[in-house]
Amino acid sequence: MSWKKKVVRIFGLITLLACVTGLVFLTSFNAKKQDDVVCKNVDISVDQESGMFFLDNEDVKSILLHQFGDSVKGDQLKKIDVGRIEKVLENDPYVHDAETWLDANGDLHIKIVQKQPIARVINKYGVNYYINENANKIPISSKFTTRVPVVTGNIQEGTYNSNMIETPVLKNVLTITRFIHNNTFWNAQIEQVSVADNGSFVLIPKLGDHKIEFGGIDNMEEKFHKLEIFYAEGLSYTGWDKYETIKLDYKGQIVCEKKINYEQE
Repeated sequence: MSWKKKVVRIFGLITLLACVTGLVFLTSFNAKKQDDVVCKNVDISVDQESGMFFLDNEDVKSILLHQFGDSVKGDQLKKIDVGRIEKVLENDPYVHDAETWLDANGDLHIKIVQKQPIARVINKYGVNYYINENANKIPISSKFTTRVPVVTGNIQEGTYNSNMIETPVLKNVLTITRFIHNNTFWNAQIEQVSVADNGSFVLIPKLGDHKIEFGGIDNMEEKFHKLEIFYAEGLSYTGWDKYETIKLDYKGQIVCEKKINYEQE
């Protein structure tokens, strides 16, 4: 290799080294500068599109104030632990998910997804709470009530031990109310679910003056399908008030008890 090529190569290496050194310096400088930036604004977004209003922006600010002593606004970015903020917010009984992040302008963004109840439970001792699809028990709110089927009857489980469903009875309640919630037809029809002493279910519809003795959750989907056909092809012709009880716990058939002194117009 000629000496000219060697000089060119050495010069190129020196230039590359200088660029790398400069980049490291600028990165360190910007990082240091970023550390000195304070949080200028806290942007809070609570999803209320789903119809849930357990929380609003002021509630989130109150949580931050209670846990951190301030709203985080004005704190240096280097002192803001977004991971801890997420954990604190997700510990709230109405929060399903919390996402937090800082942008280059020094703004803290908080996005809240609320828990969505599928049923309201009133246990045998009068204790009220909601349950959701994730088997969470959610406390009743003094500021908002959501319209979901009410579950009553032989339920002992309260809210004192855990915020998660524990007993077999309430797990069965979750199974049937989850199905009702996710089925457009039955979500519009069922108003109340009652748990009998033997653990079987009685459904009270919004339309009509009858009760549905559903039985256990065995063959649940088949029972609901059979009942939907009966609603469409039976009650629509005989009338919604003809029967007092519709029984589904007989395999392969539906047994109806007519109201006493019922007279069809």
